[in-house]
Amino acid sequence: MRYHQIVIGDGNDAVRAAVMASADSPRVALVTSSDAMWSRINGLLLRKSAERLIRGGGISVPALRTDVCSSIQTQVEQDRTELTRRGVDVLEGSVRFINANSLAVSRSGSETREPLLISGERIVLACGTEPARLGGFPFDGRRILSPDQILQNDAPPSSMIVVGAGSTGLNYAIVLAMLGVEVTVIDEHANLFELCGGLISGPLVTIQSLDIALRLGDEVIGIERYPDVTRIGVRLASGRQLTAGGVLVCIGRVGRTSGLDLELAGVGLDEHGRVWCDANGTTWVSSISAVGDVVGFRPTVLAG
Repeated sequence: MRYHQIVIGDGNDAVRAAVMASADSPRVALVTSSDAMWSRINGLLLRKSAERLIRGGGISVPALRTDVCSSIQTQVEQDRTELTRRGVDVLEGSVRFINANSLAVSRSGSETREPLLISGERIVLACGTEPARLGGFPFDGRRILSPDQILQNDAPPSSMIVVGAGSTGLNYAIVLAMLGVEVTVIDEHANLFELCGGLISGPLVTIQSLDIALRLGDEVIGIERYPDVTRIGVRLASGRQLTAGGVLVCIGRVGRTSGLDLELAGVGLDEHGRVWCDANGTTWVSSISAVGDVVGFRPTVLAG
């Protein structure tokens, strides 16, 4: 199957790229993963859902999960309707590069069938990012979690330490506090202005009203599990040790590029799995570009 343009990814960036491509290309395909709905979950969406449930009179993890999934499903259906109207083929499954212009798509529910082979004159990477899982944290999905695991357990621990005070960490800290969890946020930066560019008045007021503890200018250097499996110890660079029922690690994001075999297409990635691009979003390969959060290195052009 041959296309003029192929877009790879989930979420708003991918849909927007496919819609734009359909305006000037007669044959466009969007290749999206089978778990596209879950990949759209982020801290801000979760916080808005929690605020909506609070206004409605009650909140729990199952209710939050249902509300978030319902919101995302509605958006996915609207996106699919628009893409269909514009003549964009939507292919669902895992995808990998064969070369700079060819892809193999293993479609969902067809594990025993040969992958679908497609090619495109131009390919747009709109894969987005996912939470980074640093090797120093023994993630188990119950007591030591990354943001994408927060909705997996119906009842969170009574107390949690959130590592990272960026926008993701703060939004998840707010959601946990709304769920009745005692929350402490730790970050090595000395103040929130370094993390959020000074645009923190709204979240900061909410943090204060929810009695979320902030421990800034200190760094997590180790995790310790106690014989009492309900408690986790967090060692700090200052020499202090905090304990809580769980730890949520919100330290950075990496490109959602694992498994794409981009090296076979000649596309370079930075140390965070993001795509190296020039100022126009073009990768090392002229026929492949990238948009959104997956874009990494952009060289600075010096005048003269």
